[in-house]
Amino acid sequence: MKRVNKFEEVEALPMPDTVKAQLLEHLMEPFGSYDATKAFWDEVGTTLYLIEDSDTDATLGQESEEDQHFLRFVTNYPEFVLLLNDDACPWLLAVAIVTMEGGGVYCCAPMNNPSFPVVTLADQAED
Repeated sequence: MKRVNKFEEVEALPMPDTVKAQLLEHLMEPFGSYDATKAFWDEVGTTLYLIEDSDTDATLGQESEEDQHFLRFVTNYPEFVLLLNDDACPWLLAVAIVTMEGGGVYCCAPMNNPSFPVVTLADQAED
C-alpha cells in the first residue's frame, strides 16, 4: 500500500496511465486546476491510499493504526465510489470527508484486489 499526502506525488503512483489520468481529473474536479488542488491538499490535509495488486488483508493489517483507521473510515463511510475504467482491469476510487474544512481520505485500488476494503467498496462503485 502506498500513502500520498501531497497532491504532486499522485503522478508518481504505480498504476496504468489511463487510470492515473482519470484519477487526477477526479481529484482536481472540485478545485478547477492543478494549482488549486495542490494548495487545498497542502492547507487542509488530504490523503490518498493506493491499495496495490499485492496487498492483502494481512499486509494492510500491518500498516500503522492511523492508516488502518482511515482505511476503515473510507470503507465504511464513503461519500462516493467511482469506477475508473481501464482495458486490463477497472479500478475504484472512494472518498470520505474527515474534517470540518473538507479534508478527505481517498482510497484507490484495482477492482481485482481481494482485500476487504476493495471488496466492500466495489459493491458501491458507479460508472
